[in-house]
Amino acid sequence: MKFRYSILLLLTILIACEEAIDKSVLSQNENLLAVEGVLTNENRSHSVTLSFPYQSLNGQAIPATGALVQIMQGATTYMLTESPAGSGIYQTPVFRAVFDAVYTLHILHQGKEYFAQDSSIPVEPLAAIEYRKVNSQYQLVLNTTGSSANYVDHSIDWKNTTACSGNTCEGRIVFYDLKTIDVNEIYKPAKEDFLFPVNATIIRRKYSVSPAYRTFLRSVLSENGMARWYF
Repeated sequence: MKFRYSILLLLTILIACEEAIDKSVLSQNENLLAVEGVLTNENRSHSVTLSFPYQSLNGQAIPATGALVQIMQGATTYMLTESPAGSGIYQTPVFRAVFDAVYTLHILHQGKEYFAQDSSIPVEPLAAIEYRKVNSQYQLVLNTTGSSANYVDHSIDWKNTTACSGNTCEGRIVFYDLKTIDVNEIYKPAKEDFLFPVNATIIRRKYSVSPAYRTFLRSVLSENGMARWYF
């Protein structure tokens, strides 16, 4: 009897997934900020991007300009400069972020203060790149490696090859490996895999993921069910 109930429940769920819902989505402009920024152990200038959330799907973000942005680590304070002006992109002085140190982001914008705090963990080495041939092109094989949560950013470029015959001769794939049991993988929507020609240049960058950032990424990825993002 329990077995029959289970099948009935499964069929009910599958049928419900096909039901169309025509309901308007209510959105509110709370005048909040969307903040994007990454600190790495590269000795360079790092950027923090500030924008206002947009109210429609695939909308255009509006830069949040004129903010006071600073990053603090211990007794050291890095003041960020908006560059270019009006872009909402704020650049740090050249410095190298270190593991285990706690970094605090402080933003003052239009009379409101925003704080965020986190620390990084070491990055495990990149595994050897894997790819396979698909007809006359190639496709990355993305496998999980190591024991710590991470993501790998792949920049793929074939602009300087004979295979480049249009305006789009580059691409980007971000692979998230958060070391979680991803039940959403069962319902992952179909998406055409990214293909590239021979002689393409691939640059990979691997980033560690702190526990707090892992929780955030997991919530974002659970909304779209994708372990890979294509650009």
